[in-house]
Amino acid sequence: MTSKRPFTYTTDAVVLRISNLGEADRIVTLIAPVHGLIRGVAKSARKPNSKLGGHLDLFRHVIVSIRETRSLHGLSQVSTVNGFRGLRDNLQRFSHAAYVSELSERFSVESGANRPLFQLLINVLESLETTTNQEMVVRFFEIRLLQLNGFAPELSKCVETGVELEPNNHFYSPDRGGLIHNNYQSSGEAAVLPASLNTIKLLRFLSKTDITQAGNLKAKESDIRQLSRILREQIHHVLRFVLAITVTR
Repeated sequence: MTSKRPFTYTTDAVVLRISNLGEADRIVTLIAPVHGLIRGVAKSARKPNSKLGGHLDLFRHVIVSIRETRSLHGLSQVSTVNGFRGLRDNLQRFSHAAYVSELSERFSVESGANRPLFQLLINVLESLETTTNQEMVVRFFEIRLLQLNGFAPELSKCVETGVELEPNNHFYSPDRGGLIHNNYQSSGEAAVLPASLNTIKLLRFLSKTDITQAGNLKAKESDIRQLSRILREQIHHVLRFVLAITVTR
């Protein structure tokens, strides 16, 4: 009986996470458009003369050869498409890049194709490297991430009554995934968040715009804070929901 030969392929990928292994190796987590999450080992990547180490750094867009194994795959022949050096030279840009990278990992699976998410991540990393409006670019990423994964917030109708919402201050329910009319009497079982008229306008604009317009969008600090809280709470709820389904399977 002959053993099956390892499958080797070359792919675009973004480095999401790195950690040390042994004295010279590096464990790398990547996201690829067709193969989803990839966890592999770059042998001797931490040695001074390594041809791999310089390419396998956080947030880099690379082309890499993958040798599939039963556990951690083998990584070799890496070249850099875009190093996004500006993201690592500025603490705030680094923090935002780390955040969107972590979310990309948590919304991805191994061997699960997701070209739209991969392209979204590339676009957002490119924008974060140069934009003066990092907060709004991250909010754009969050709402687009929800849309791509089938959790687009309901922003036109009350999620409890189905009635079209008039321009006004309302509430947002992460549990129900959308806006709730300001007159609705909650049972108190699920938390609702305040959503001002300006915040609702921001949500609706970001849900339909592109990343360039998002980066040019200006808003009051109070509205940005409210927007951030709504989207982060919605993402946390979705992640808890997905985890609960995975555990019960």
